[in-house]
Amino acid sequence: MTALSEAEPSSASILRRTTLAAAIGNTVENYDYAVYGFVAAVLGKNFFPHATPGAALLSTFAVFGAAFVVRPLGGLLLGPVADRLGRKPTLVVTLIGMAVVSTLIGLLPTAETIGIAAPILLVVLRMLQGLAAGGEYGTAIIYAAEFAPANRKGEMAGRVQMGSLAGLLIGAFVVVGLNLSLSPAAMQSWGWRVPFLLALPLGAIGLYLRSRLGETPEFVAARDHTRDAPPLDRRVWRGLLLIGVAATHAVGFYLAFTYVQNLIIQLHFSTVTATAVVGCALAVGIGLVVAGGRLSDRIGRHPALLIATAVILIASYPLMAGLTAASNPWLLAVCAVLLAAGPSFYSGVAPITYVELFPVHARGTGVALAFNVAVAIFGGFIIYVTQWLVQATGDNRAGAFVLMGSAVLSGLTALCLHSVLTPRTPRHGAPLAPEPA
Repeated sequence: MTALSEAEPSSASILRRTTLAAAIGNTVENYDYAVYGFVAAVLGKNFFPHATPGAALLSTFAVFGAAFVVRPLGGLLLGPVADRLGRKPTLVVTLIGMAVVSTLIGLLPTAETIGIAAPILLVVLRMLQGLAAGGEYGTAIIYAAEFAPANRKGEMAGRVQMGSLAGLLIGAFVVVGLNLSLSPAAMQSWGWRVPFLLALPLGAIGLYLRSRLGETPEFVAARDHTRDAPPLDRRVWRGLLLIGVAATHAVGFYLAFTYVQNLIIQLHFSTVTATAVVGCALAVGIGLVVAGGRLSDRIGRHPALLIATAVILIASYPLMAGLTAASNPWLLAVCAVLLAAGPSFYSGVAPITYVELFPVHARGTGVALAFNVAVAIFGGFIIYVTQWLVQATGDNRAGAFVLMGSAVLSGLTALCLHSVLTPRTPRHGAPLAPEPA
């Protein structure tokens, strides 16, 4: 047995452990976001009780977007920490912040108890959650990619994105379970608090996993060599490219997996049906995320991005039309799953693209800041904007045009990546570096 083959089990174990620990923070982050979206109608009644149902829902989505406004600030604060102190301490801080804030939302008094202070406190907590999330996603995908062998970096970064979908899926299961177990009155009274409170044990599990991590080999190597920051024009250009790539990632993710759930409810299906349908889309989407990352390792990042954006551009409108016209849950589920397929595949390719746009010593700041600017623009208020378009035009298919617009922008950006990113990696990458002490 060769030395390389003897090292492989250890390397595989390290790779599994690091990707799991990196992904679990995104699971907690998106679990929190999913729960908020899935119980948006209940939150609207508890925190905006005097508004009409439509206005209450818009207000709840506006609070949802508040977390995204401050995400660039979170990236600006925590990205440099990842570059100077390391990936691991940043991952620990962000996970604690998200789990604690979500728990506080679950304990928050409603407007019936404390009046106007209730929605104000909800906004404050959502913004604190956004600060923590601003350093989470970028650092997690960087961590996984920097530990992976050269021929699996896309796959491993994509697996962190799987954690994001898994968080939404867990949130969907929890909300469906509560709706099946509790009466509407109990769900309105106290049941909505339960999923937020469950973020604390999820965070504790993640904290345990992350406390056992070492630092990435690429970060350790870069830390030992002083390098000047890339020229400002290069950083700005690559940041703009990342924002363009992230447009479809953000729009597709929140539209397919959060907005669609509320759209189905507006089509007069039950909350349980709506959440179960989105759960099906998430389950299929997890597999497509892995497929996207793997394909990007084989053919390159920008060809994989172009394939995904072309599919989204062609398929979004007919699938949204089919979803809004569906007369039974089975047809509804098929349309929702197919509508989410393109964005899911795309979100498996995008993470490694972000990582490879910046050198190691500037990667934490570059990815965190640019990605969170993109999410603030294209993710935070996309649900609000789409809902507003539906109400303003009376056309419940308006979300398709939003998704198609993002695909055009990201597709044009992908055409610019050929001269920026390195060529595709060889089929057999370098062996994984040993775990640091």
